[in-house]
Amino acid sequence: MNLCRDWVVCLVAHSRVLVGGLPGVGKTTVLNMVAEQIKSAGMNVQLVVFGSVMMEEAKKIGVTDRDQLRFLPVPQQRSLQVTAAKKIHSISSDFVLIDTHFVIRTPEGFWPGLPIDVLKEINPTHIIMIRAPVQSIIFRREQDKARKRDFEPPEQIEEELELSRQFMVVASAETGAPMKVIDNPEGKLEEAVSEFLSTIRVKVSARADGGRG
Repeated sequence: MNLCRDWVVCLVAHSRVLVGGLPGVGKTTVLNMVAEQIKSAGMNVQLVVFGSVMMEEAKKIGVTDRDQLRFLPVPQQRSLQVTAAKKIHSISSDFVLIDTHFVIRTPEGFWPGLPIDVLKEINPTHIIMIRAPVQSIIFRREQDKARKRDFEPPEQIEEELELSRQFMVVASAETGAPMKVIDNPEGKLEEAVSEFLSTIRVKVSARADGGRG
């Protein structure tokens, strides 16, 4: 099926893109810009935050703050993950961007953001990790007043970045989806967005670029 023709953006239909990254890497900002590029061409695209879908279910058991999710007992987190995955899998859209975390630090240790059966329920076509330098992550977290975040020293952030990368490798092996790490340092947002679009085989034509100066 050829969707290119007169469209500004050309993509492969029925893509389910799983995107992970630590808080502060700029993942949500990158995803919003990617979705904007695709939507501007009139494509059917949905941006889904996995944690928000979990939160919808968590409210039913009395959770009132999304940052409380990681402090729930692991079995409860597990149940919420499965329910969220099923909801996402049921989304009817040509293109779904799934904003998530590959690892979650809990009092019981690190927990995979998406266990294997949850991954297979989602069945991603692409797996992308957004990454940024540690100092950029710390700075961005300090600027984000909307979320309650515990301070993490640089060595802990480095550990989480490496664990996230390892999770991506395992997720790719389990699902057969291609994987990619995209760096998003300060001042390079447009480059990160461009690399993201290229990775998921979305091509922005010269006609689209020409209007941006």
